[in-house]
Amino acid sequence: MELIQLIDIAGIAAFSISGVFAAMEKKLDVFGVFIIAFITALGGGTLRDILIGDLPVSWMYNLSYSLIVLISTM
Repeated sequence: MELIQLIDIAGIAAFSISGVFAAMEKKLDVFGVFIIAFITALGGGTLRDILIGDLPVSWMYNLSYSLIVLISTM
């Protein structure tokens, strides 16, 4: 595994966890916590891909991103 991939995984997990903390402060249910974590972790990359025209966005064809968010929200 390359260094860039490890940094990508660590960044997604870190932003996912920060989204979990933000959602827990608002006392959201489990589904709400997952949605906020998902948007926090992958929202910036999604916006970047849309603005540069790289469609479909990366997390739609690479399920490992969604799995990283799911694992880090547990």
